[in-house]
Amino acid sequence: MAISNVMTRFLLSAGSAMKQVRAQEGIKKQMEGKAGVLKAEIMQDSSKGGDTAKKQEELEATEKKAADIGNMQMQTLSEMNESGKAASKADAAEQERNKKLEEKQEEKIREKRAERKEQQEEFQQKIAGSTVSVDGAEVNVLKAPDQESGEIHLDELVMPASAAEVNTVQTGQVTVDVKA
Repeated sequence: MAISNVMTRFLLSAGSAMKQVRAQEGIKKQMEGKAGVLKAEIMQDSSKGGDTAKKQEELEATEKKAADIGNMQMQTLSEMNESGKAASKADAAEQERNKKLEEKQEEKIREKRAERKEQQEEFQQKIAGSTVSVDGAEVNVLKAPDQESGEIHLDELVMPASAAEVNTVQTGQVTVDVKA
């Protein structure tokens, strides 16, 4: 089963979204690392009795940015999940349409084959019992052409001939014994 256009577009979009999530994860880790450093500096400064208000504000802003990035990642992944569900449904519908189309095409092929077979049988019935002219003599066709070889079988009692007088001539799909 081939991948549909709907799924192809979804997979391309999902690949792009995953790159974005990975980039956001890198930035989030940087923010979390910076927050860890700020926490350590705040602890060190507070143990020495220093002012930590500015670093405390920076820590809160850094933690908020990291949380916002985490929320953006979750939103991106959630949207990608919903898109995947929609693409899956659309893909299933497209696959079903393609299957029905293939079935219709196969049915048309079967009908055409049956029609050709019927025409061939009608043609063979017309040939059987007809007469052909062989070297000026009218000869009856005994039966329709053979399905495999395509040879037409003629009445052999046109005129008695010895083996030396008969040549076999094959033209197209008709084999004719002709008196030499």
